[in-house]
Amino acid sequence: MPIRKAALLLLASLTVTAVTGCSGRFFNEPEATPSRSMDSERSSAGFVPQNDIQAREMPSNVPPPPRPSRTQMEPPPPPPKPSPKQTQLQAPPQPQTELAFHETTFDAKEKNRGINITRASKSINGAVVQPGETFSFNDTVGPTIKRRGYEKSIIFVDGKKSEGEGGGVCQVSSTLHNAALGAGMTIVERHDHSLPVNYVEAGKEAATSYGVIDYKFKNEKSHPVRINSSVKDGTIRVSITGV
Repeated sequence: MPIRKAALLLLASLTVTAVTGCSGRFFNEPEATPSRSMDSERSSAGFVPQNDIQAREMPSNVPPPPRPSRTQMEPPPPPPKPSPKQTQLQAPPQPQTELAFHETTFDAKEKNRGINITRASKSINGAVVQPGETFSFNDTVGPTIKRRGYEKSIIFVDGKKSEGEGGGVCQVSSTLHNAALGAGMTIVERHDHSLPVNYVEAGKEAATSYGVIDYKFKNEKSHPVRINSSVKDGTIRVSITGV
């Protein structure tokens, strides 16, 4: 009986040893891995992370370089260039710049002639001719007849002196013609008298007769022009100004 107990005790001891192994642990229990620091891993494997290299190369007390601002990255645009049209356009003359004028005289004692000249002068005074426009003396003055205030005075008809309504009006158109020539207007229509006149040179008069012959000029400048006409003490003065 004592021998049997001893055998049982020996069997139980062998069973415990087989289950736990030599170290006294179960075979299914994983073996603990000794812990190593990051530094030991770097030295043993020969690998150093990039972040650690940058951290070691750059001192901790140096601030990072500033990023470029928007104004540094994008320079201001250049100033706009002037338009070619602005540089090529010719500046018009100052307001009321006189381009040319002409004067003629008549006998102020001739009352009816003076009335007709004054009326025609007032009709053309202040007329504005636009660029490219043609001025017509007859269209501006209109019929020189009695019911419009014109009187009878000396006129030329077929090379002879006669008396008719509106005598003297041609001196206004002739004075205007010479001012228009001086101002650089383009003459479209002009007629000589059938007899010489004493107030302008030959070939520089402008005979008119409403509905028959007219005096016309064209403004080919780049700006309007204005006709200014006045009568005083037997003198007709006509000027052309730029506006």
